[in-house]
Amino acid sequence: MLMLQDDAGELLPVRLNPHLVTSDNAIIVMDELNDVCWLWIGRNVNMPTRMHALRMSKSLQRSGYKIGITTIGMATSRIAEMNEKNDSDRIVAEDIAAFKAALQGKFSFEDKFLAFPGKTMESSEPIPGSPEAARAQAPPPEPKPVVELKPAAAEPEPVHEPVAIPEPVLIAKAATKFPGSLADRKTAFLLLSTMKNADLVYTERFERNGKTGIKIEAPGMMVIEVIMDRDDITVSPSNFGDTDEAARIKSEYESWLEKI
Repeated sequence: MLMLQDDAGELLPVRLNPHLVTSDNAIIVMDELNDVCWLWIGRNVNMPTRMHALRMSKSLQRSGYKIGITTIGMATSRIAEMNEKNDSDRIVAEDIAAFKAALQGKFSFEDKFLAFPGKTMESSEPIPGSPEAARAQAPPPEPKPVVELKPAAAEPEPVHEPVAIPEPVLIAKAATKFPGSLADRKTAFLLLSTMKNADLVYTERFERNGKTGIKIEAPGMMVIEVIMDRDDITVSPSNFGDTDEAARIKSEYESWLEKI
C-alpha cells in the first residue's frame, strides 16, 4: 500500500490497512493476488494530487514498486481507477467493493510493508511464496533474458501539394466565423491567457445548478471557477487571486475580450 503525501506526487509505503481508505486520501495498492494496480482517490483529494496519483499508478503498473529486495506489482494486467466522486457508476462501484474486500482478512508482513495473506500478524513461519521462504528453500531463479524491442520505423510524412488560396475577401469572411458560443470563446481566451503565463495548469469541468462550469488551477498562482451562462461567463474570485501572476492573467484576458 502506497500513500500519496502531497501535490508533488511523493509516495510513502504504509502498512496495509483498510482504515486508510478514506475520502481524504489517495492510495495505490499493488495487488499481485488479483493482478491489479488499485488506485483509490477520495472525494476530498485535490486536483493536482489526483493527476499525480493517476500518473504514478500508470508508472507503477509497468515497473512495480521495490520493497527491500522484492519488486512487487510489476506488469499487473490493469489499473482499477476508483474516484470516490464517481461511486454511482456501476463499474467504479464494483471495483470499490472488490478493492475493499481484497484488504480484509489477516496478513503477515515482511520488510515491514510487504503483505502476505493467510497468516496472522503474529506468525513467525515463512509464508509460501514469500521472499523469506524462497531464500530458505531454493536458490533464486535464473533471470529472464531481456529482449530489446526496436521501435518501428516512422512513416514518412505525406507531401501535400500546394493549395490555391482564394481571393483575400473570402479568406477574411471565413476567419470571422468562430465556432461555439460567445461564452465558449470567452472561456477559450481565459484558458489561453492562463497557459501563456503558467507552466502547469489543471482544468476540471463540472455541472452546477444546470450550468456548465470549469475549475482552472495554476498551482501556487491562481485557482478560479468559471460559470458559463448563455453568452456570459462569471469568474470567481473576480480578481483572479492575490498573486502578481493572477493579476497578469486577468489583464491579458481582458485585453483579449476587447477583440471579440
